[in-house]
Order: sequence, then structure tokens, then C-alpha cells
Amino acid sequence: MRRLAIAALCVACRPTTAPLDPQPTHDSAPRTVSQPDSGAPPVDETPQPVAVRINRDYAEGDTKRWAKNFEHDGREVFDKRLDIVDALDLREGSSIADVGAGTGLFTLLFAEKAGKQGRVVAVDVQQYFLDHVAERAKALGLANITVQLADQRGTGLAPASIDLAFLCDAYHHLELPRTYLADLRRVIKPGGRLVIIDYDRTRPGTGAWMKDHIRADPAELRREIEAAGFTLIGEPKGLRENFFYVFRAPRAPA
Repeated sequence: MRRLAIAALCVACRPTTAPLDPQPTHDSAPRTVSQPDSGAPPVDETPQPVAVRINRDYAEGDTKRWAKNFEHDGREVFDKRLDIVDALDLREGSSIADVGAGTGLFTLLFAEKAGKQGRVVAVDVQQYFLDHVAERAKALGLANITVQLADQRGTGLAPASIDLAFLCDAYHHLELPRTYLADLRRVIKPGGRLVIIDYDRTRPGTGAWMKDHIRADPAELRREIEAAGFTLIGEPKGLRENFFYVFRAPRAPA
């Protein structure tokens, strides 16, 4: 498998690790963290109508259906999942939020990289997804995974608690993106990273359905994220259907 080009990240990429060890290493089940107040500055924002519309499908709590949609050969982020994780150059002991975790595809891979001293939080607005992720983590003995019920205003995570926030095929589902970005800035540690992978509706051959499903082009979404105070530091190459942006959160004042 050809590796993603990550020179723009200015970090060294280590080889892909072996698949997750299926043998339990800990019998502690992941826990659900209660949702605190966001604490982020209030943002005057009208919900994105496209996101509101497409999110209605997720009211149905059928994880088997969504697992088939999210985790199958031919879906680019599934086929390239190990390359994507490699490109992030995650360190043991890292704290990672998989925002819009869905069925937990990346949550489980991040837990392997973060190690026993690290922490991975699966964040989602649907409790049935979180229950599914918790069950998968328990079966694999991944005790460094917790699950967090969020809402469309924010993650519900504690301030400056995350080294990296990761959104894959999730950003276009944010109904209040400016509000959510303010919360992400709050929960990511100063100088931490925000990673956005999402569909590129400008690529040749994109059909009308996808253009209707994704509310904006990558360049517009980039400007939206930068306006929230994040700085683009990398665009790993190797994905054709999706764009891959890595941002740096503002550093603490000197």
C-alpha cells in the first residue's frame, strides 16, 4: 500500500503498526462522561440547513446499517485508514478526540497508538454510536477509550484536555460550525492539532448528490476554520476523494 505523502506536516512518519491485538488486556469497560456546559464564547449563528437535513438520517439507531456504510472496501477513508493514522504521527501518551466517531473505526486505531498512558475519547451526538464503540473497545480490551455524548454546540470535553481533535467525514455534519470551532479551540491544548478529513466536492466526476450533500468547497471550509483561529500546517497527500487538512491551535501567550 502506497503511503500518504506527509512532508507538509514537518514530522517524521513511522511505519504502520500491526493490526489491533484482539486479546483483552484489561477488563475495565469504557465509561460515558456526562456533558458539561460548553464554556466556549457564545456565537451568534444560524444552523446550516444542509447539515440539519442530512443529520435526520442518523436518528435511526441501526449500527449494523451504519457499520456497512462506514467500514467497507471501496470507501476511501476505510481503505486508507492505516495510512491516515500513520500520517498523524501520534505519540504514546497522547490525548485524542475522535469527533463524530460513528462506529469507532478510527477510535480503535488511535487507542493502539496512544498506548496505556494515552487517552482516546469517542465523541458523538448519537448515544447508540457511543454504546457500539464502548462494546467494541471492551471486546478488544482497550481500556484507554472513553465515550462522550456531545451535541451540536460542542464536544462537552474539559478545557485544554486534548492534544488532537480528529474529524473524518464529520465536519460537513456540523450544524453550527462556528460555534463548534469555538468549542474545539477551547478543548484543544495550546499548540495542539485539529485534523479535518472530508469529501472534496470539487474533484472531477463528483455527482450532483455529493455537491448537494457537502455544503462548501474545501477552500471555503479552510477559510472558515482559519477564521476561528486555527493555522493550516499540513495537507497530507494520497487521498483522491477527500481533502486532508491539519491545523494548529493557537499557542499559549509567551
